[in-house]
Amino acid sequence: MAYKWRTHRLSTLLSWPEKLTASRQARHVVAEEPLRPPLEQAVVRWTLRLQLKLVAISSLVLPTTYLVLELPKHIINHALAAGGPQMDLFELKLDQVSLLILLCAGYLGAIALNGTIKYYANVAQGRISERIVRRLRIAVVRTQARSKARADDPALTAVAISECEPIGYFGGSMLSVPILQGGTLVTSLTFLLLQDAVMALAAVVMLPVQLAILPRLQLRINASVRKRVHVTRSLSAALSRASELSAPSLAMTNRARLQQITALEAIRLQINELKARLKSLFNFTSNLTPFFFFTIGGYLVIHDRLSVGALVAALAAYKEINPSLRELFEFAQAWSDARARFDEVSRVISPGG
Repeated sequence: MAYKWRTHRLSTLLSWPEKLTASRQARHVVAEEPLRPPLEQAVVRWTLRLQLKLVAISSLVLPTTYLVLELPKHIINHALAAGGPQMDLFELKLDQVSLLILLCAGYLGAIALNGTIKYYANVAQGRISERIVRRLRIAVVRTQARSKARADDPALTAVAISECEPIGYFGGSMLSVPILQGGTLVTSLTFLLLQDAVMALAAVVMLPVQLAILPRLQLRINASVRKRVHVTRSLSAALSRASELSAPSLAMTNRARLQQITALEAIRLQINELKARLKSLFNFTSNLTPFFFFTIGGYLVIHDRLSVGALVAALAAYKEINPSLRELFEFAQAWSDARARFDEVSRVISPGG
C-alpha cells in the first residue's frame, strides 16, 4: 500500500512540470485569443486612455458652439440696428462701431477656438482608429502563426486588408461623435428654445419623418454590404486557388467566378441605388425645415414677437443642426456595419474558423 502511494506521488511530481507548462500555454492562448468581447467592450479596453482624452476634448466644443450661435444675434440686434436697444459690456457704454468691432472680434475668436478644438479631436480620433486597426491586424497575424494550414488563407488576407479599417473608423468615433454631434444638436435646440419655442418646434418638425423612413433604408444598405463582403471573399478565394486546379476544374471555376462577378456587380449597384435614395430623402426633408423657419419666423417678426437677429440666429443654429443629424445618421450606419464586420472577423480568425 505504501509502495503504491509512493509510486502515485512520484508520478504526480514527475507530471507536475508538464501540467504547469500546459497551464501556462492555456493561459497564453486565452491571452492571445482576440475579439472575444463585444465590439464596444473591445474598443474601450484597447483605447480607454485615448477615449477619455477624446471625450474631454470633444466636450469643450459645446460652449464655443453656443457662443458662435449667440454672438451674431447681438451683432444684428445691438451693433447694426439703427436706434436699437443699447448693450452695456462690463458697465462700459460703447458706441455702435466699438460694439460692432468687439462683438465681431469675439465671434472670430469663438469660431477659431471651435475649429481648433475640432482639429485636435479629429487628430485624437485618427490615433484611436489606427490603434484599433493595428490590434485587429495583429490578431490576423497571430491566427496565421498558430495554424500552418491557414497561413495562405485568402479569407485572412481579405480581413487584414479591407475589413479592419471600417471597424477602426467606428472605434475612433464611438464616443466622440455622440458627444460632439449629439452635444451640438442639443446645444442648438436649446438655443432655439431660448429664442422661441415655436422656432425650436419648426427645427425638429421633420425629425419624426426622418426617423421613420431613413433607418429602414439603412438596414437594407447594411444587409447588402454584408452580402457584398461574403461575395467578395468568395471571389478572392476562387482567384487565389486558380493555379492549383486542373484544366476541367479550372473551366468550371471560371464560370463560377464570372457568376460571382455578375452577382457582385448587382449587389454594388443595389447599394449605390439605396445610398442615393437615402441621401436624396435626407436632403429633401432637411431642406424643408428652412421653409418652416421663413414661414413661421417671418410671421413672428412681422408681429414683433421675434427679432430679426433671433431669426437669423435660428437659421444659423439650424446650419449646425443639419450636419449634426447627418453625422449621427452616418454614425448609426457605421456602428451597424462595424458590428457586422467585427462578427465576421471574429468568426474568421477564431480557431476552426
